[in-house]
Amino acid sequence: MKKIALLCALLTSIFGACTTPTNPPEPSASTAANAGTSAFEESAYDYLLKLLEIPRGSDNEKEVSDYLMAFAGEHELEAVQDETLNVFIKKAGSEGREDEPSVILQAHMDMVCEKNSDVDHDFLKDPIKPIVDGDWLTADGTTLGADNGVGVAMILAVLADKTLSHPPIEAVITTREETDMGGAEAFDTSLLKGKRFINVDSEEEWAFTVSCASTNDITYTIPIETETVPQGYAAYTLMVVGLQGGHSGGDIDKGRANANIILGGLLAELSTINCQLSTIEGGSKRNAIPRESNVTLLFPENNLDSVKSAVEKAEADFKAEYPNDSEIKITLEKTETPDTMMTPETVKMIIDAITLVPTGVQSMSEHIEGLVQTSNNLGVITTEGNAVTLINMMRSSNLEEQNALLKEMEKLAGELGIGYELGGQSPLWEYREDSPLRDEMAEVYKDVFGKEAQIIAIHAGLECAMFARSMPDCDFISIGPDIFDVHSPDEKMSIPSFNKMCGFLVKLLEQI
Repeated sequence: MKKIALLCALLTSIFGACTTPTNPPEPSASTAANAGTSAFEESAYDYLLKLLEIPRGSDNEKEVSDYLMAFAGEHELEAVQDETLNVFIKKAGSEGREDEPSVILQAHMDMVCEKNSDVDHDFLKDPIKPIVDGDWLTADGTTLGADNGVGVAMILAVLADKTLSHPPIEAVITTREETDMGGAEAFDTSLLKGKRFINVDSEEEWAFTVSCASTNDITYTIPIETETVPQGYAAYTLMVVGLQGGHSGGDIDKGRANANIILGGLLAELSTINCQLSTIEGGSKRNAIPRESNVTLLFPENNLDSVKSAVEKAEADFKAEYPNDSEIKITLEKTETPDTMMTPETVKMIIDAITLVPTGVQSMSEHIEGLVQTSNNLGVITTEGNAVTLINMMRSSNLEEQNALLKEMEKLAGELGIGYELGGQSPLWEYREDSPLRDEMAEVYKDVFGKEAQIIAIHAGLECAMFARSMPDCDFISIGPDIFDVHSPDEKMSIPSFNKMCGFLVKLLEQI
């Protein structure tokens, strides 16, 4: 897009070098050791811990939505809960500021539910178990949900605090951000009077996010034909485990292995020694790089040594190819032999679909150094009924390139004779050259932190894009503390960064 193309040059002239969140600075020990925290910071942290107690995976938000409504009632704030379980809360301006233009604060209440395979955790009913490790808050083998519990907690602290100086606040807390942004799409924006919109769903303390990529869901469906398992065949569960995973936008360029792609490559090798399948599963979220995948593998029992040899070689090769995933393991364990297995023709279609679909980074931006422009993530593979489905999430900040990749993926489906379905699309959030809100926030940031905030575009989706579509006159910025490895069980939040961003938000509302 022309405006995006101008982003780097324009921002460089105004704010200095334009960068992406590829290599953010780590919090320093001295920063982490700041003496004490303010009452506001403590309040926000307490709200975050409370949110960790409430199961709130996407499409399981009723309890947390009701909690937000109860919070509004307790603090005597006007609130609306819509049919999509979005919550809208209004707070009058502080004394002397009642008639000022309102500010919109926005976050999403849902979280990505990922866990390590050896962790017993039911995301529908179990609370997240937080662990404090020095300056970091993480969870016990599951995603932490700092994405976006952090944003919700900071907004609740603003709404609860009676000592802050602030203009009228319009708080919007949405549902289903991690699946299809259905909450933001369904929200009635006519309720909003403000023209300054601060999204609290970024993960880089050092930056303001001003643009994000568009996304598409693409599903391949492969019909299953079966045949009787011959005598002399044995069944083994083949598992790919131990990968890092991560966010399919923010981590797609970090050289991390995709368990589904590794499995597909291994199956291509094993097909040459007469190995067939009965089931295949991999990943759990289309917007997370898959960490684990598995198949039920069937082959003549006398081929076991050849299969083991191929698996051992593949594990060594993949460790060498993906040094960032040195803990990768490929295991083979005997299991009960089923009555039927997929035909060789079905297996070939599955392997071809996995190995031929464009995955990973497809192009980098010519205008913003380090920014991924277009990518695709084969996030989920499932076997259900008489079909195997492959669920992809494509991201792009270039609409022409996005459409070209969609056509390429549709063409591949036609060539393989498999089903193709184009799912929901989130819009592109385009960079806005004229942004008084950005200018005001930059001044406050420099005053608080003693340095200039970097202005970035990201290769991920933000709800700003959805709201901007129906609010063209509104000024949007996204902020947040340092959070790493989101959408994976390694997710961790910097506690000092959280405290600093709480202080920044207080100062911003005071001066804005």
